[in-house]
Amino acid sequence: MTKVLCLSSQNNIETNGGSVPPIDYPHSYNLANIQEMQALLQALVIVLLNFRSFLSDQLGCEILNLLTTQQYEVLSKSLRKTRKLFVHGLPGSGKTIIAMKIMEKIRNTFHCETNRILYICENQPLRDFIQEKNICQAVTRKTFMKDDFETKRIQHIIIDEAQNFHTEDGNWYEKAKGITQKMKCCPGILWIFLDYFQTSHLQKSGLPNFLWQYPKETLTKVVRNADKIAEFLKVELQKFKANPPFSIPQGSLSLLHKFCWAHGVSGTCELRYLSLEKIVSYVADKCGVFLSNGYSPQDIAVLFSTDREKQDYAHMFLREIRERRRASQMNDASVCHFDMFDSIRRFSGLERSIVFGINPNATEQPISHNLLLCLASRARKHLFILYFSTPDDRSSTVAC
Repeated sequence: MTKVLCLSSQNNIETNGGSVPPIDYPHSYNLANIQEMQALLQALVIVLLNFRSFLSDQLGCEILNLLTTQQYEVLSKSLRKTRKLFVHGLPGSGKTIIAMKIMEKIRNTFHCETNRILYICENQPLRDFIQEKNICQAVTRKTFMKDDFETKRIQHIIIDEAQNFHTEDGNWYEKAKGITQKMKCCPGILWIFLDYFQTSHLQKSGLPNFLWQYPKETLTKVVRNADKIAEFLKVELQKFKANPPFSIPQGSLSLLHKFCWAHGVSGTCELRYLSLEKIVSYVADKCGVFLSNGYSPQDIAVLFSTDREKQDYAHMFLREIRERRRASQMNDASVCHFDMFDSIRRFSGLERSIVFGINPNATEQPISHNLLLCLASRARKHLFILYFSTPDDRSSTVAC
């Protein structure tokens, strides 16, 4: 019980058994009706369900993000009543963080061990990121589809970035559904997070038909990208509406009308056409500025269209960045390493404060916008899109 102490300027004597004057609360503390009580309780739940920002580890202090109303509605669902759910989210709407919070909720609701919750994604970097959180067993789709993969103890499955799954190793969806439904009296949880606008291939994904994806929830508010980047995402998304590729279901296009973002986060979005030599120099210069201003190499990602391009060019960028750091007499040149470099596809689901996209052209033309969207949504604050031009072309800069 809280004990109220009335401190007087005349004396510090605590009166026992005496009358305590009422506390003069603000008028807004008085709830007039049941609607105000319900509104207060909902606001309280949103605050209590805040999640720890990924920036916390990098800055050495605790940073909490509040849920959007849409995220609250997804997280507040009864897991006992919503055993299966498809969550469609636009780029930057926080699908992966909600997937993580749902796994924590599964563990707390059903009091189950970590190895009974399985997280499946397409790419190894995202798998490793989730595995470090120690809230589940995390694997890639290829590992999940192996004949010797042990599934006896698995009860609940969360699938992330499902639009990028393939079927060359078998029907992953039927396998996941079979595992979660093996106990007919008490089926497990099967939640699937996806975004058709970030599809990075033209093969069959194995997802059921859009109309059969039921029950369904949507996330349409961008919560982790600066204003300039969110504006760029909006422009690119509108291109889908004008000329929708066959790989995107017509039903998904309705999400574009609901696109919005949390305004007020400053940042950078630049698009440039440069020769390869100038791109290398530009990235090295920018990295030098960011590193000198307190950013770490873990805040920076340099992403290429394909893994082959990464293998061909990454060493050139790394060598130039290190040489610039040594020339400026910085002693941290050695901490810049190949972890800064990856392909756009492999980086799906992850994010950095600063992202450089190197010539983001898809080899398959129908998904060129998809690849650009995936690249842009990886950047929290600063995005630089750098296209190759011929040596004779004049360098140009375009604001995103």
